[in-house]
Amino acid sequence: MSETAVMLAGHHLMLAGVVIAIAVWCAFGIAMGLPQEWFLLSNAVGTITTLFLLLLMQHSQNRDTQALQAKVDELIRSSDAAGNHWIGVEQHEVHVLEAMIGDRRADG
Repeated sequence: MSETAVMLAGHHLMLAGVVIAIAVWCAFGIAMGLPQEWFLLSNAVGTITTLFLLLLMQHSQNRDTQALQAKVDELIRSSDAAGNHWIGVEQHEVHVLEAMIGDRRADG
């Protein structure tokens, strides 16, 4: 279900749909002479929806990053040219990573 929500939220027509929905919401509120709370409700719903979509997209991005990292690690394992010390390098401290890159440049 979260994949479907992320796919729909990232669709190129979603922005147009949201703009149209907001315009209709505001026009309806003004035409009906609804009180200011009507617009406060739309603000609250918009904020909650934005937070929810942000969390969904972050979850999806984290999952995609982990899958990509697993693929890269497998390529490193299967390569004769790459050293296995590069597996899991993203978990090292910055100074250790810089030293590894410096060592790699000195060797190559």
